[in-house]
Amino acid sequence: MLKPMLSVARHFSLESPAQLQWAHRVNTPAALEAACAEAGLHMLEADVYMGRADATPLIKTHRNATSELDVATWLAAAEAAGKGVKLDLHTAAAVEPTLDIIRTWEMETPVVLHADVFHLLAGRNGAEAMEPEQFIRLVSTYAPQALISVGWSLKRPHDADGRVEDALVQQMSAMLLQRLGPASYGVEIRAGYAPTRDGVPGERGAALLLEPVPPPPPADEASASGNVVSILPHLRRVA
Repeated sequence: MLKPMLSVARHFSLESPAQLQWAHRVNTPAALEAACAEAGLHMLEADVYMGRADATPLIKTHRNATSELDVATWLAAAEAAGKGVKLDLHTAAAVEPTLDIIRTWEMETPVVLHADVFHLLAGRNGAEAMEPEQFIRLVSTYAPQALISVGWSLKRPHDADGRVEDALVQQMSAMLLQRLGPASYGVEIRAGYAPTRDGVPGERGAALLLEPVPPPPPADEASASGNVVSILPHLRRVA
């Protein structure tokens, strides 16, 4: 089974995910144009929020920023340039409309969909919040080819070294194993931090990465004995 992100690296004929070159916070038309034109870049990352005027998910630097890019336009430009994409979904309201665009678009380059579990749960009211397992089920239904990243920030004083509490990891892992959607996934846990660079504050966090796993091949019934029944069709792999 491939480790998460290794399939992304292999899409670009690389041996390791560490060789992937990223452009982060590609949230403006100018940044998008520059990133698409840079031959050495493999993956583009952008932040997604819900537009206020209508049900259009937008690429923005933060919730209250103005936007000149919608998600559909951004995806079209990235795929035309042969770039893989990572969308950071910052509000629960933006999740399903964004997934609907991805399903319609049928991207041929790698797609990574990330959500911070605390952002999903922090809706302004109960109707706007989304449980992490609901996010996973929606992604596995709308975009079963996408790699899912479910993360959380480590910003408490006692997490300043980037530690991940065992209880939190266990809770997230149990949730995934119990409530995965129709697709099967390989699971990997990553933790670390991004240092402050060029005045941009660093971030500490962790994520569970879920890599879609192809279904097992059908059993060769012709070569099986008459009293042998394959149980593979009745099993569902989760990790």
